Amino acid sequence: MKKRNPIISVIIVVVLIAIVAVGGLIYQTNNHKNEAKGDTKQKVLKIGATGTSFPTAYKSKGKLVGFDVDVINAAAKKAGYKVQWVTGEFDGLLGQLDNNKLDTVANDVAITPERKAKYKFSNIYNKEETTVAVNKDSDYNTLNDLEGKTIAGASASNNTKNLQDYNSKIKFKLYDARDVTFQALLAGHVDGVVNTRNNLEALIKAKNYPWKVVKGSAATVNIALPFRKDDSESAKILKKLNPAINKLKEDGTLKKLSEKYFGYDATADLK
Repeated sequence: MKKRNPIISVIIVVVLIAIVAVGGLIYQTNNHKNEAKGDTKQKVLKIGATGTSFPTAYKSKGKLVGFDVDVINAAAKKAGYKVQWVTGEFDGLLGQLDNNKLDTVANDVAITPERKAKYKFSNIYNKEETTVAVNKDSDYNTLNDLEGKTIAGASASNNTKNLQDYNSKIKFKLYDARDVTFQALLAGHVDGVVNTRNNLEALIKAKNYPWKVVKGSAATVNIALPFRKDDSESAKILKKLNPAINKLKEDGTLKKLSEKYFGYDATADLK
């Protein structure tokens, strides 16, 4: 039998090793590309907002802006996510969240006992007081002055429920949308409109409405993002988003945005 040249044998071994190495490199490259594609899909958050809720989530010159919108855009960016905003009626947005069509809703969503039983909330990024705006020339100065009077409230709003629980002697006229409640007071159909103090103060300042905010608070609530409970994807998002929200508190972003949209720092007492 003819013996193989040792040099040729070495060359063959080197070539085989090179082929294996190149094959492995190609596999890893393709695998990383596939993972990157998968990550890109996972990094888009679908978030709901009404687009009509001034000053938290509304449209200005065709662009969705507001305190909640700016806060969540900033937090998502820090957490490595892109945001796809979906607008609609508030009740419908929560329904889309329940049906896995949205990841969360960023529209002044208060943490209530009922919602806490249903959703897993993010870290809080705003704190609000439920109160009422009335005509500036009226004799109503406190919440207690409104007994027997008719107040406009959004049917799905926790602020409406807070005021109902606070004083059962106050009468209510309920509407489907928050903007319609404001129009009801402007048109003289009601004696006042219930909402949060920071939202009402901002609305009066921006729109120059002839209103005043009465003294007193029916309730104080924390604002956060609702997520589906017992949902693995929601848990992953919260794990990244919560530290990002904390950073916005620490670096002064929340304070800056609050002063921009509300006229004062409503986030000073956040825990």
